[in-house]
Amino acid sequence: MTFPGLGEPFPEREEDILDLAMRMIEAMEQDPETFRDAPYSASALRAQIEEVRAAIDAAAAADRAQRQAFARKERSLQVVKAGLKDRLETVEVDVRGVPEKLSGLGWGGSEATDRVPPGGVREVAVESQVEGTVVLQWRPPVEGGPAAEYRIQRRKPGGAWEHAATTPDNDCLLSDQPRGIELDLRVIAANQAGAGPPCDPVTVVL
Repeated sequence: MTFPGLGEPFPEREEDILDLAMRMIEAMEQDPETFRDAPYSASALRAQIEEVRAAIDAAAAADRAQRQAFARKERSLQVVKAGLKDRLETVEVDVRGVPEKLSGLGWGGSEATDRVPPGGVREVAVESQVEGTVVLQWRPPVEGGPAAEYRIQRRKPGGAWEHAATTPDNDCLLSDQPRGIELDLRVIAANQAGAGPPCDPVTVVL
């Protein structure tokens, strides 16, 4: 039976850590005399492993629940958006030539196209996170043209910015992200005229 030798890096992946712990338990149970001065017993270490596994299962369940809740939110929002678009398109036809009649709805009509890129998004924050998954939230720009979409980028330590997701909404769930390292995340608003400036990055460790 072998263990990481002197000078070898201690494992960081949870699977490798638990594998090392199980091999340690096996060695302690087979040769209790050698390990009689260990700071805790094989049974105590086994109990700790079971606690870790229960926490892993709970985190996975929370991740699934978060994804399902986010998907329900997206579906509900899409239904509302589709209904609004249908109604507004009908109204625009009815008031064509007199767009001021739409002012009471807070809607300028489809003639107000994107002529300039949007400004920077505001107040980017981590709404929630579990292992491998994070939900970002932000407020739309107040300068420039209206944002048609938001582009989320990520950067690993020492790496370049890379695309992570695109969404039309003011929040985004990023799943299956690298674990155990710092990730910088930033959001860029964009429309037909181009992209605005990136926001200040937020850093997470998943």
